[in-house]
Amino acid sequence: MAAELPSRATVYRATPPQRRLITMRHTPGGVPTQIVAVHLLLRGPLDIDRLRSALTELVRRHPILRTNYAMLDDEEVLAIVHENEGPDVFQVAPPSGLSDETAIHEHAAQAFEDLSRNFLAPNRHSILQAALLPHRENLHSLLFAVDHVAIDERSRVILQRELAALYAQRPEELGEVHPFDPDSVRTSFPSIDETPALRRLLTPLPPRLLANPAPESDPDAFRPLTAAQPLARTTSSRLDETARRLRCSRFVLHLAAVMWALKQFTRTDDVSVVTPIDTRQRAEDFRTVGYYQNLALLRSRAPSAAGLAHTVRECRSIMRDTFHLRDYPIASLVTHAAVQRAGKHYRNPLYQVVLIHSTEDAGQSWALEGLEVKSMEIERTQAANELRIHVTDHPDGAELLLVGAAGAFEQRGLDRLLELWQEAESALTS
Repeated sequence: MAAELPSRATVYRATPPQRRLITMRHTPGGVPTQIVAVHLLLRGPLDIDRLRSALTELVRRHPILRTNYAMLDDEEVLAIVHENEGPDVFQVAPPSGLSDETAIHEHAAQAFEDLSRNFLAPNRHSILQAALLPHRENLHSLLFAVDHVAIDERSRVILQRELAALYAQRPEELGEVHPFDPDSVRTSFPSIDETPALRRLLTPLPPRLLANPAPESDPDAFRPLTAAQPLARTTSSRLDETARRLRCSRFVLHLAAVMWALKQFTRTDDVSVVTPIDTRQRAEDFRTVGYYQNLALLRSRAPSAAGLAHTVRECRSIMRDTFHLRDYPIASLVTHAAVQRAGKHYRNPLYQVVLIHSTEDAGQSWALEGLEVKSMEIERTQAANELRIHVTDHPDGAELLLVGAAGAFEQRGLDRLLELWQEAESALTS
């Protein structure tokens, strides 16, 4: 192991989004880590020294990847930015001897569990962790994991592009580094009582749509169940045309379909989800690796009897209104809900459903020079909340995925919700 470099550090008060994620880890029953991770299956002649150098340089380029956090007794969170990368950026495991992809998938899942424990270490230095799992000659797995408090979706794309350039030893393809600036993140907000739009949003509190498994009493309650399938090709091929006709984005169409499916599934007209929303304000922030992400509470109260078209119009208005409050800390809304629901134990007192929309454009996949790179699924052993809804748009269509907690769903219920979602997407585009 290389000798550890002496390192100084600077300290600043964590931004509201950073503080929210760190506080969640210290909440009883909360998810201890939130990790953005990928398992890349690499076929071809891998240069391990070049990969190590590329990952190390990636951490050197971006201070946010050398930042960890400390929570004080008064629940204030400090961000600690180290001068140098730590010794824990890259590790190489012993050869597994595996060649079957199913066996490799299972082996990588266990290795990921081991790697994720590093994110619980209080003395962890680098917030990026990579592990190389050699299998056979010219066959490796790369586990690439970054603490979610460091990066959001836009940052992930920057890291993908830079890792490819660094491994290929083409520094001319690297853009200028824009270090994360905590002063670019708004920290002062009026109270909820002083914000009429939020008062209306939270009065009364959104109903609990699903069963409420106790996060501390039953270790199996948040075991993940999944249901997945591609969006029907005839439906996905008409999404853009439908969005133009209804003067909205693809996301609004997906949101309306999800809201409609939840209304049918729960047999209630008042349904809500939270969704990640980008809070960048300045031009340079769009070229910065950092965490500029809030969760926005989206609530539909349109009666089902008014029809799906009415829900689409409502969702269009919801997103317009949400944009003006996109950086209002979701933690303040969660605290408000916790006070109202005092004495009850939930993984989150405000929301149960998270909607995650992502877009995979051509040229934004993982790539390493001279290697065939295949992104493999990483299985998680615990669902983050009662229900996560993933929709991924890509050039050839869209993928739908539901991840539900075993304490909130039976498998047939999750399958039925996916069926309702497909039906809603089809009805929107027909």
